[in-house]
Amino acid sequence: MDMLQAIRAFSRVASVGSFTAAAQELNLVTSQVSRAIADLETHLQVRLLQRTTRRVALTQAGERYLSHCDVILNQLAQAEAEASEVGAEPAGTLRIGVSASFDRYHLSGLLSSYLERFPQVSASVTLLPQMQDALPGDYDVVLLCSSEPPGPGIVSERLGAVSSILCAAPVYLARYGVPKTPCDLKQHRCFDHAGDVSSGQWQFEGPFGHETCSVGDPILHSDLSDVLADAIEAGLGIGPLPLRAGMQKLQAGTMMHVLPRYRMQARNAYVLLSSPRSHDKKVSTWVEFLKETLPQRLVRDEAAFTPHLAPASGDEAMAAHDVQKRGNQDT
Repeated sequence: MDMLQAIRAFSRVASVGSFTAAAQELNLVTSQVSRAIADLETHLQVRLLQRTTRRVALTQAGERYLSHCDVILNQLAQAEAEASEVGAEPAGTLRIGVSASFDRYHLSGLLSSYLERFPQVSASVTLLPQMQDALPGDYDVVLLCSSEPPGPGIVSERLGAVSSILCAAPVYLARYGVPKTPCDLKQHRCFDHAGDVSSGQWQFEGPFGHETCSVGDPILHSDLSDVLADAIEAGLGIGPLPLRAGMQKLQAGTMMHVLPRYRMQARNAYVLLSSPRSHDKKVSTWVEFLKETLPQRLVRDEAAFTPHLAPASGDEAMAAHDVQKRGNQDT
């Protein structure tokens, strides 16, 4: 007796309720299916199916045996899929969901390099309005940025630390004053990332070590960096920006670095997966590519921009004078 063929025949008959229909699906004749199941019942010494002229139904023993057969056939199908993918090139459409909190500066470069390496893959990238819409089902992977890891039950990989810098427009600082310590921020109009567990509680490393500052209820929450940048640049308040985006504004002279002697706690970039081990080659290669490439880009950002953050002289009086001068120019 071919045990595997008998199990497959039994599973199909139980599913479709017909020896004839099962035989057609398995490309066998009805007598072959009937003989396979009869041999299986003889081997097990138990009746699996009740046969009548009008219908086929499972016995209680058949129901129990079918549950085990389904597990065996599913594992076999999974093993066959993995084996067939060994050495195969990734192909198909990679569906990427991107949380608004994710710093998207590097995304186009990463995608360009990945698609060049794997030309049979195409990509569909969607900005997610709500994280609860992300998984499972609609996307192969989701990218996000957060000060805390994703919740329990979510399969994720950390991709590196994304530094932020605290920024304000010269016109704002000229009007409301320059904060000198994190505690001074309580007296200011602050913006923050929406949906982050650290919202309103900012962590700093400074001259006196680690400090936590509560800025109360920020007047603007947004997980869109562009929205935060526009509001800061317009002189509406103080807020954090990703390192590269903030440095571009500082170098352009439209913003100034607030609390330059302090570093804000970095937020982590994560990739979320729909399953613990994806057997889809395009998904597994994309995740490995991200883990290989994105951390290096983030480290290069740190190396390129960090030396320019702290004032060369450390003279706060000079910094305040510069604020007043530039604030007057903007007004």
